[in-house]
Amino acid sequence: MYEVNRSVFILMPLEPFWNWLLSLPEVDLNGFALEDLQADANAYLVNPCDSAEEVWDEIESRFEEIFAAELADWCEDESQWPDLHADIFNEWFDIQLSTVLTDLSHEPLERESFQPLTLTLN
Repeated sequence: MYEVNRSVFILMPLEPFWNWLLSLPEVDLNGFALEDLQADANAYLVNPCDSAEEVWDEIESRFEEIFAAELADWCEDESQWPDLHADIFNEWFDIQLSTVLTDLSHEPLERESFQPLTLTLN
């Protein structure tokens, strides 16, 4: 086991985010539910933090980037996005955080640049 020099938070989508997804004409969510999104929510690593307040500071300083990444996973057309405003972000997502991240794998960590996903559900 290794302690990793990062803290982590999970961005749990809520009903307003789900309603936005349902409004997108290109996204077929037939047979898919909000609970499915929540069961596999995105996790984000941030700089190592000693307290929950420090993790919140990390999130607050980058919420527009985080919000845009979540939206871009589903829709690349920014004209269909809401305003990247903190109040909307807080309505659309619940945040679960931890200051300590422990790696149980013996495999080395690898990194690759973020690429928005194109998801089409059948």
